[in-house]
Amino acid sequence: MKKIIIYLFSIIILNSLSAQNIKTVGTGGDYSTLKAVFDAINSGTVTGAITLQITSSTTESASAVLNASGTGSASYSSINIHPTITGLTIVGNIIGPLIDMNGADNVTIDGRVNASGTTKDLIISNTNTGTGATTSTIRFINSAENNLVKYCTLKGSETGTGNGVIFFSTATFINGNSTNTIDNNNISSDAAGRPVNAIFSSGTLNYENKGNTISNNNIYDFLNNTVAYASRAINISTNNNLWTITGNSFYETTNFIPFADVEYDIISITSGINYTVSGNYIGGSSASCGGTAWTKTNAHNNTFYAIYLNVGTTSASSIQNNTIRNFNWNNSAATDWTAINIQAGAANIGTTTGNTIGSSSGTGSIAINFGGNGANVYGIKIAGATDCRNNTIGSFTVSNTNSTYATNFYGISRTSGDNTTIISNTIGSTSSANNIQLNATSSANAQIVIGINNTVGGSLIINNNTIANLNNNSSNTDITSLGFINGIASGFGTITNNTIHDLTNANANTSSDFRASVCGIALTNTGTGKTVTGNTIYNLSNTYSSFAGSVIGLYISNNNSTNAITGNFIYNLSVNASSTSASLCGLSINQVGSATYSNNIINLSGTTATTIYGIYDGGASSQACNINFNTIYIGGSLSSGISNKSYCLYGASTGNTRIYTDNIFMNARSTASGKSLHYATYFNYAVSTALSLNYNDYYVSGTGGILGYYNGVDVTSLPLIIGMDANSMNINPSFAIAGGTSTANYIPSVYTMTGTTVATISNDYALVN
Repeated sequence: MKKIIIYLFSIIILNSLSAQNIKTVGTGGDYSTLKAVFDAINSGTVTGAITLQITSSTTESASAVLNASGTGSASYSSINIHPTITGLTIVGNIIGPLIDMNGADNVTIDGRVNASGTTKDLIISNTNTGTGATTSTIRFINSAENNLVKYCTLKGSETGTGNGVIFFSTATFINGNSTNTIDNNNISSDAAGRPVNAIFSSGTLNYENKGNTISNNNIYDFLNNTVAYASRAINISTNNNLWTITGNSFYETTNFIPFADVEYDIISITSGINYTVSGNYIGGSSASCGGTAWTKTNAHNNTFYAIYLNVGTTSASSIQNNTIRNFNWNNSAATDWTAINIQAGAANIGTTTGNTIGSSSGTGSIAINFGGNGANVYGIKIAGATDCRNNTIGSFTVSNTNSTYATNFYGISRTSGDNTTIISNTIGSTSSANNIQLNATSSANAQIVIGINNTVGGSLIINNNTIANLNNNSSNTDITSLGFINGIASGFGTITNNTIHDLTNANANTSSDFRASVCGIALTNTGTGKTVTGNTIYNLSNTYSSFAGSVIGLYISNNNSTNAITGNFIYNLSVNASSTSASLCGLSINQVGSATYSNNIINLSGTTATTIYGIYDGGASSQACNINFNTIYIGGSLSSGISNKSYCLYGASTGNTRIYTDNIFMNARSTASGKSLHYATYFNYAVSTALSLNYNDYYVSGTGGILGYYNGVDVTSLPLIIGMDANSMNINPSFAIAGGTSTANYIPSVYTMTGTTVATISNDYALVN
């Protein structure tokens, strides 16, 4: 019985070996070159489940073309190719593909010795540097499917824009070149020169290349520096869908010197839907963004995209868990540097696992230096229907070789599209000062830094993001040059539960609108409908020694719509101690439209000689402004001789309807000497029948504090709460009290001036300390 079993087992082994049809390729082998054995397979001489063992290096004098099984006499179920010893190469100098998968299916090229281990041993290289339309190292054409290339070192030097070291080409029937996998390879340039594309795919309409996977490869030293057109690592062009690009490392081992002002992209996808780009590393001089920084010299001005998508909308592409860092990128003039760009289409960015651009700690993970004015740096740029979540953008140092020029930075920028969500991203660092810093001093041009920027309409949600430790180091002394820093800037949208802190600027910009030198959230008048709720804004500062502009927590300007600004917490705004003409403002209102401002908490203090506004209401005539249930605190002690004033609430407009209800206005600011300086409320006009004050609490406690003013005489012992003035910032009103009583802490119901009703007041309460 035992002998029978052994006999049967031997028969099975022999049948298996026979079915595998093993052939050797190389000097002294069954076939001397890969082309020779492919020709034999195409003619039907070698059939079945074929194993090709590479026993020595080969030099291919013509393309090794493998036809599809069933084409002519070709008949095989699978082909497996691997070397038997280390150090082998398959090379050729061919104007065309070195290895051509012409409809071939189920072929595996495995670069490991005896298909075992993890060493990428077999080198396959086409050294031709021509621009031939088909020049490549491996080409997939005419519906080549289910092929696998792994653990090889693949090199090429093609310089045509429409092909690559690995080239996914066209098809004429059935499917495209689909479900192929390029895994765990080294993909690079040959010593003969650098390719234009490391991997290129351009399919055929209705026979799209789809479902291909590029995974776990090291792709390095691939950007071309000898031709005057764009170069890319992965270039997926027309008629493609459903690719997966995952786990790859892209890097440059030596300093890169460009040849011309051309664009450089790492992953570029410009057609189709439903791509997955995940777990890739872009940057550095070794795998996983390791080693020294990827350094490009400033020999030319080169636009850069690490990940670029211009795709369809019917099924969103996914960009997850990619790392982009360790760059030292230098340009001779001004252009754009962008980590992730959605030029068009639907995409999910970080919705499963966030992408990391730079680092959330330290400084200089990405260093970019320009030589022209108006260059832009983007962490993530969105121009499509995008869900952008959980991403980290930080440790940028941006410079300019010309101290007068401006270089702009945008953490996340939305420039077009609809249905966009920007949620739970971190821009900057919660722990490292100046994590994002613009070292460009921009002494003669307006330099802009914005954490999250939106310039268009449509559905937009900005929620639960952290924007911190951003520094615009502009030193522009021109007060009309509107360089600024914003945490969030938008014309509309729902902006909720974001944390914005430690934003710093150093220029002389005196604007007091959304272009103020420092502003936590700036809501411009470019859109309608703004909901701003639950945001925390603090530690905003301008450090210019003669600063005479504004630092603003939240600014709103609107275009005829209804808005809700509720539940925000704003505190600790500051300027340089010598900036005696500067102003701090928690909430600045300047709009045409209706709005409700409720349940906001504003706490502004400090010892610097600045003017402070808790809420500044500068609404236009058609505005209906409801300020309800807010708590405003002003604090700090000032030295004698300082005449800067402070206001919990400052009303600058008389033409709009204003209803102020159930607020707490507490001004505890104190000046060592002086009067009429610190107000609970102040209205910079004499008469307004459209003002209603109801159920508010007013408290003024400091020296120089004032609840009211009468005929130029301080009457803080009387229960007056309002300073009214027909002359801006000149505290010299004359108004009489009519109705009610003058007993302490009771506020009369009507204020009049020469018989005219000034304001209607009911159930308010005032306290003088």
